[in-house]
Amino acid sequence: MVAPSSTPTPTSADDRSLPLRERKKLRTRQALAAAALRMFTERGLDATTVEDLVDSVEVSKSTFFRTFPVKEAAAVEAEAELWAALVAALEERALHGPVLAELQDVLCGAVTALGADWGERYIATRRLVLREPALLAHVAHHRAGAEQRIGDLLAERLGLPADDLRPRVLAELTGTGWSIAARDWVRSGGRGGLRTLLPGVERAFLAIPAGLELSAKT
Repeated sequence: MVAPSSTPTPTSADDRSLPLRERKKLRTRQALAAAALRMFTERGLDATTVEDLVDSVEVSKSTFFRTFPVKEAAAVEAEAELWAALVAALEERALHGPVLAELQDVLCGAVTALGADWGERYIATRRLVLREPALLAHVAHHRAGAEQRIGDLLAERLGLPADDLRPRVLAELTGTGWSIAARDWVRSGGRGGLRTLLPGVERAFLAIPAGLELSAKT
């Protein structure tokens, strides 16, 4: 079981609205995540220790474990940032109109706001995950947590009971729509950047209701 992180995942250490101490903590987090992604890619997960990571960033082991629960979590920070940004954007948004279209718009906006280097880190993370299956549980942890929160938010905003399955289905379809679009984008090496990723997300979301209308001929 993957231990959840108790720390939200902000995306910019240059955000002047954050106190100086928080910006320093965020820079340390980003440096550890970058080191983990680089070293796991170069050496492999098993061959890289927490000691290697903290030495490369010049922080203590206690600092590392205040930041990440285990070394694997540091390598999937781009995934954590994605799902945290999606949830945060949805928490701040008032919903109007068809919910699936709103979720697509919120997702695309969150991805756009993640920063110029996020796409490169996300592609590197997904490629690393293919080589290191042990990281899959950590990726799934972030996605599942976000989908649970999205389902709860939708039920609350729409005035639906907790046992209504529709918000949960929509939340998981949001994750699925992202996965299909992002998988194709990663395979292309991120060609075209957001100019190709975001239309891919739109096509994946449009395919959801269209797919429900399919009927097999007898």
